[in-house]
Amino acid sequence: MSIRVVHLVDDHTPEDGARLCSLVLRKLPAEDVAQQVVAMGEVPASLVVPGDRRAVRAARPLTWPMVWAQPLQRRLRQLRPDAVFAWSAVACAAAGSAGGFPVVGVVCDPSDAQAWSRWSDAVRGGSARRFELACTSGTVQRRLVECGVPMGSTVVIRPGIDFAAIRRARQTADRTRSRLGLPAAGRVMLTASPPSRVGGQYHAVWATAILHHIWPDAMLIVPGVSREQRRIARLIESIYCPQVYRLTGDVYSPTELLAVADALVVPALGDVSSGWIAWAMAAGVPIVGSAVPAVAEFIADRQNGFLCKPGEPHTLAIRIRTVFESPELLAQCARTAGQQAYETFRAERCVDEFLKLLRNLVAGGPALAGVRDAAFDA
Repeated sequence: MSIRVVHLVDDHTPEDGARLCSLVLRKLPAEDVAQQVVAMGEVPASLVVPGDRRAVRAARPLTWPMVWAQPLQRRLRQLRPDAVFAWSAVACAAAGSAGGFPVVGVVCDPSDAQAWSRWSDAVRGGSARRFELACTSGTVQRRLVECGVPMGSTVVIRPGIDFAAIRRARQTADRTRSRLGLPAAGRVMLTASPPSRVGGQYHAVWATAILHHIWPDAMLIVPGVSREQRRIARLIESIYCPQVYRLTGDVYSPTELLAVADALVVPALGDVSSGWIAWAMAAGVPIVGSAVPAVAEFIADRQNGFLCKPGEPHTLAIRIRTVFESPELLAQCARTAGQQAYETFRAERCVDEFLKLLRNLVAGGPALAGVRDAAFDA
């Protein structure tokens, strides 16, 4: 008999979480797992539900998540899941309040650790039969534990990367470049989505303006939709070289943008989600990032990428320039990152770990038994 799984998403589901949910929906074996998406409010823009399924809507509450308990409980009783995957802290709280079902919270952003910790306490004190947290990085796990979440209820499952999608995007790179109005030659840099204060994309815009004096043909792509993106748009309007920037919203996937990028710039000021770093490593796109824990977990300076001091656009610009002026080291770092990505972020490994977790929950044994962080085996 198939394991019945409900994926619970809402407006707070982060982009990386929505993409990972899309992968799990597509890759979990249909003969073993029957999956259903329940969206509380709008379906996240980055979530792709396979054509043979559809997202079921649940009413969006006007106040705190516990108000969702009764309508969500009715919906879950209709679906009779063996487990609920909650893809945001708010969804987790609502699922726990609905009660009677094992809940797995999937945490992608370390900056959300406090919210997850707060709602996790409510879930554990509620009627959920079992509750575990799957973290997409060691930094996420560490921040959760620092916020009071028991270490024994967390496990690291690295996000899966669709290498076939990367290859397909490369085949259509010329078309993407044309749609974006990028020159045939010239360095193209890319930031992670969505823009945020802690993500530091604002500093990447300043660094590009500095580099424009040296490389007039350099371009910067800033994807994503957020309040910070609007602040960045105002900065670009006031800057002397607005023509070198492309604000793409949520029109393009990571694979499409990485196919036309010469480097991913991650000038984070603190804890950020690491999904774009994983995608860039897999795509063989060099990474220039800040020396903060969330980035340094994946990138070792001059080994598989490049690091610099956070919060200083001029320092970032100098680092980017020196990186591009060392083409042999740049290529070597990209190759090393690609090899590490294949060992750590393969979609098959990610899906296998989620499947182990599901089978453990259904069997009633220790939920995290045998579930391993792929980075330990890389």
